[in-house]
Amino acid sequence: MKNRSLVICWALLMMAFSSYAERHNRGNKNGMSTGKTTVADPNEENYDIKYLKFNLDVSDTSVYVSGNVSTTAQVTAFSMSSYVFELDTLMVIDSAKINGVTLPVASTGGTIRTMILPAAMAAGTFFTAQVFYHGVPPPGGGFFNGLSHSVSSGGTNMVYSISDPYAAPDWWPSKQEIDDKIDSVDMYITVPAGVVDGSNGVLVNVDTTSTPGYWTYHWQTHYAIDYYLISIAVARYAQYTSYLHFTGSTDSMLIQNFFYDTATFNPLYKANFDSLGLIIDYYCTLYGRYPFWQEKYGVCYTTLPGGMEHQTMTTIGVPNTYIIAHELCHQWFGDHVTYATWGDVWLSEGFATFSEQIFLNHFWGSAAALAHRQTYLTEALGDPCGEVYVTDTSSATTLFYQPTVYAKGQGVVTMLRYLAPTDSMFFQVLQNYQATYGFSNASTADLKAIAESVYGFNLDTFFNQWIYGKGYPVYKVSWNQVGSTIYVQLIQTTSCPSTPLFSTPLELELSSGATDTIIKVYNNADTTLYTFTWTPDMTALYFNPDIWTICRQLGGIVHDVTLGTGNVLPYQIKVLPNPSENYWEIYALPKGTALALTDMNGHIIWQGTSTNVNTTIIPATHLAPGDYLLKLSNGNDSQSIKLVHW
Repeated sequence: MKNRSLVICWALLMMAFSSYAERHNRGNKNGMSTGKTTVADPNEENYDIKYLKFNLDVSDTSVYVSGNVSTTAQVTAFSMSSYVFELDTLMVIDSAKINGVTLPVASTGGTIRTMILPAAMAAGTFFTAQVFYHGVPPPGGGFFNGLSHSVSSGGTNMVYSISDPYAAPDWWPSKQEIDDKIDSVDMYITVPAGVVDGSNGVLVNVDTTSTPGYWTYHWQTHYAIDYYLISIAVARYAQYTSYLHFTGSTDSMLIQNFFYDTATFNPLYKANFDSLGLIIDYYCTLYGRYPFWQEKYGVCYTTLPGGMEHQTMTTIGVPNTYIIAHELCHQWFGDHVTYATWGDVWLSEGFATFSEQIFLNHFWGSAAALAHRQTYLTEALGDPCGEVYVTDTSSATTLFYQPTVYAKGQGVVTMLRYLAPTDSMFFQVLQNYQATYGFSNASTADLKAIAESVYGFNLDTFFNQWIYGKGYPVYKVSWNQVGSTIYVQLIQTTSCPSTPLFSTPLELELSSGATDTIIKVYNNADTTLYTFTWTPDMTALYFNPDIWTICRQLGGIVHDVTLGTGNVLPYQIKVLPNPSENYWEIYALPKGTALALTDMNGHIIWQGTSTNVNTTIIPATHLAPGDYLLKLSNGNDSQSIKLVHW
């Protein structure tokens, strides 16, 4: 999902994205630490939904809805004596049946409706509940309001649904539990003749003759779907279809879009949506085959101020390609693999926002992707105690909080990529995640376990700090050059007292004007002095230049001419050979200096202490080629030096 209201200023992209307009702030933190279970009543846990059949009458000029919904389910409790579901009190229930037998429906608090069964059903029993109802959903429009009616600037009436996160009972009798995916759905929507409905799955049939003056659209999906991803969108649409042919395969899939104002719809907007096939094909190379390819992907254009990732049929009201790419990514992250709890919502929104930069980098270039990361870094830094994991799931406002779930969430995904031993291993994590949890649900812990298995090292610190912890590191940065030795000092504080120290990789760029070099370091101390051998005359240092890490730079970068004198490591020190194949020898190291050799992710490989002999030998024969850091500590002083193994 993407909602738009804050103005984005991307200087590098102003010409390319002149239609970006604005982006909605998804809410404001209010300090609460409350949670909402996804069911309104514990008795809803007594059954597992297998199949839904909608048979509804809807128009494009009013949110009034009438008809019936059948729910086929299986009892999961030892015994179930009542059937409990949710439907807003503004909806009038005309009648209801269980297995064809009409039973009374009681309102038992809020949206909760209860039907007492004639006899208790045992575990494993299948049953069908059919609810006939009519009414006007609660007022509102756009996001988080069930059904919305709107009129386009060209005069087209439309009605569309948004059930995310807790609005499904506004318009249909439902069970709001995200880990109870429905196996299949038949959607029959009857509308005035000439009006079109766009919904999930495959359009099986349009009946234009059975009821004079009305058309009935029959949509069907056989892919597991979550309750909040079921949708309708009705308007006098024109249908635009095409086929994507997957690269390296003879398979193809339908792209089915519904646009209104066919005479006035901006041709540029349609051109943006015409790129869907290219984006789908590219995402397939990163995340695996588009999961619903045997049905379709498409969009229904509405006045929604953003987009909502309804499975196989996104509801969207913004034609910008980066939002198109965002909503498309949700078909993998959110729809195919749905988060296990609402607290894990970053697994959907964080990855979809991250995929915006992936799209921009591939189709618009690295400068566009860098500008994207800068924009979201600025937004993430705006909440000094923000945490990615949502502890207050009580409302849409707290669930879809822009600075953390979106901005910080995408930054965490970027850092997880930066931590990977190779870039291909990061995308292997994402593909394994899709393959393991597709058409089901996954938690943050599940993603962590897959990343650890692929990366080959523990990620407890990373997830504890960046997902469950608060805030981000703040750095004072200084540097100096003495001969061919570069000294860089980082002094770390944090934005939030609850996290006193972050352990994280960082990127430094050394510049001499004529040449630059990028160095990756690992920071896990409040004060660290890094030492590098670099012969060009250094003129500037750039900190976190490619914005791989969520952090704030405090003040300007200082050229401190005192660095490199009186430290643990004298500037005359010699490390030979460096690069090395078998070992490094360190000369003139003070006695009693503690040594720790780590990889660039901070994992300790070797430890030792210098003695009173002339040299200290660091073994290297067992190491893989690459860069390493040797941390030296003597009393309260510590610093690091980069070692290279080939």
